[in-house]
Amino acid sequence: MEDITPTLILLWDVKRAIERGQSIRIGVQNFIERTQKNQFKEQVKLWWLSQTGAQVVFDSSKMSLSRKHLLEILEHGLRGLTILETLKSYEQELIFRCEDEIQKHIARLPMILMIPLMGLIFPAMLLLLLGPLLKTIQF
Repeated sequence: MEDITPTLILLWDVKRAIERGQSIRIGVQNFIERTQKNQFKEQVKLWWLSQTGAQVVFDSSKMSLSRKHLLEILEHGLRGLTILETLKSYEQELIFRCEDEIQKHIARLPMILMIPLMGLIFPAMLLLLLGPLLKTIQF
């Protein structure tokens, strides 16, 4: 599954800028200026350069559908359409996806935690139980 966090951070930066009365451009620039390094940030940089008129070709075929959708919403906002309500509803959807991803990970934890139990603790307990028995048996 994709990492939803960078998408949500971009959405929050843009939403926060709009709520403060600033432009979408400032929100996108705030996201780009963050110190985090990830693939989505680099894609947003290329997208932003293509939106500002630079001679950069942006290829969105490598992006997930949710990230493409967010960039399409931002493109509508850059054209002058109001996008605050759309961002708020999309934020709720992304938060729901994050919670769903967390629940799936939590459901897998018991099986993941069984690996050390079966690989390390069980043989040690078996050795403690069978050790005295093997000592009493003379070969």
